[in-house]
Amino acid sequence: MKKRLFYIILFFLSFTVYTFGLEYKDVTENSRPKLPDDFYYSKDYRVQWWYLTGHLLDETGREFGYELTFFAIGVQKREYKSRFGVRNIYISHFALSDVKDRKFLSSESADAGVFGFAGASVRGLDVWVGNNSLKGTREEMQLRASDKDKGIDLDLLLSPAKPVVLHGDAGYSRKSEESPLIASLYFSYTNLDTHGTLSIGNSTFRVKGKSWFDREISSRGFERGERGWDWFSIQLKDEREVMLYLIRKKDGPADRYSSGTLVYKDGSSRHLSLADFKVTVLSHYRSSKTGAKYPSGWHIVIPSENLTLIVTPLIEDQEFQGSAITGNNYWEGTCSVAGTAVGRAYVELVGY
Repeated sequence: MKKRLFYIILFFLSFTVYTFGLEYKDVTENSRPKLPDDFYYSKDYRVQWWYLTGHLLDETGREFGYELTFFAIGVQKREYKSRFGVRNIYISHFALSDVKDRKFLSSESADAGVFGFAGASVRGLDVWVGNNSLKGTREEMQLRASDKDKGIDLDLLLSPAKPVVLHGDAGYSRKSEESPLIASLYFSYTNLDTHGTLSIGNSTFRVKGKSWFDREISSRGFERGERGWDWFSIQLKDEREVMLYLIRKKDGPADRYSSGTLVYKDGSSRHLSLADFKVTVLSHYRSSKTGAKYPSGWHIVIPSENLTLIVTPLIEDQEFQGSAITGNNYWEGTCSVAGTAVGRAYVELVGY
């Protein structure tokens, strides 16, 4: 049973087309996020995630990056009388990047939530998988994550410094030329003040910095002709933020619904279509673990904003290996940003 359920996860996360049952709602062109309810678990949709990344400094200026994500993937919507009935699979990914020692440490966990070891609440911001949790309110979130075997631990408080940003068309984010139903509800906090502690091995660091929070809700996978995506969350020192994603096709240019959002210092934002920006790969990196070849440096231009950015990984090897549970390996890591503005970025590369 466990193996079969994880193959369902793999089937979705490998970005092949999946014919979902009509019991789940679709995200349509008329769908819009309903806040605050859509911060919380929504049982009407098949797949959803809460995604957090951040850039942290300790009291001496030592730099770290972190990733903490939660996925809730619906198996079916049936209401069970028995506590052993499985409706969802919950997955969490946790990673720390230690820039000084050039270490990347990651941990993956999953559970069906049958015995309460994982779950998500429809009434508040409360998501957990094993030792990893996201709890709190829209005004203050608490993140906790740990893996004793890997020797990593995270305990952070996050407070938004800017209001929620709705991506795409007021939160409706189309992802494919094939159908307007291949889409998500997508919104973010792009600038959260962050403080707390993290531990690596026997060392504990008191840290502070900036985080980024993404929330997406959907019911459909990608079309057959799409291979994966490149996603950028860029936080600039001039207090602007940029989100960009490129949906990569197997046999040609990026899907024309690839897009982005630019957030200004005052919290206002503008949608960026694919024609509004250009991303050029500057170099590549070959993983010694999986053999995958990833981009490893980018030139990004947004002409209308007079932005020319060079994004460079702070650690080359930040490949997350999720093969133990989902079979899904990807690169996600902390990067520097130089050019007409400077700052930090997180980049996610999936499907290589």
